[in-house]
Amino acid sequence: MKNFLCLFVLAGLICGCSEQDDNAAAPQQAAVPAVEIDENTVFTFDINTLKPGCDNGSDIICAINNSIKCTINPQFEDCEANKELMPRFVFMEDESLQRPTSQSYKITKLKPRADGAVEVFTQSTCNGNWFGLCNGNIIFVMENKDGRWVVKDLYALEN
Repeated sequence: MKNFLCLFVLAGLICGCSEQDDNAAAPQQAAVPAVEIDENTVFTFDINTLKPGCDNGSDIICAINNSIKCTINPQFEDCEANKELMPRFVFMEDESLQRPTSQSYKITKLKPRADGAVEVFTQSTCNGNWFGLCNGNIIFVMENKDGRWVVKDLYALEN
């Protein structure tokens, strides 16, 4: 009986002292990429001068810019390939939407969320109505999807 008790205690000690990875079960959150906030930098888009691709050096800015390009013109060449990387309502076709033909914004704040998403606060202007989501304080909700930042949602704050 003594030998059995000793084996049981020894097995307990070995299990208790073995290396365990406590972080293995924790969900991995993507690091929030560095985005330089310069309130003097204004991103401007017009239906007649939209250019494909993005060379801004920030995944978050590129995702926002692509979302705006597709808001202005859902048939723009970059939109079909990136359709799943932005909210579906961006591609709604309805005359009453009053899509803007030009839009500009500047980033005022980034706010990481507990769920790993990032809220990008902007001051935006446009020449349309489009759900009220292109004039005033617009927040782009970004999430990391397969290592890439995408626009999950956007909403407006009242002034």
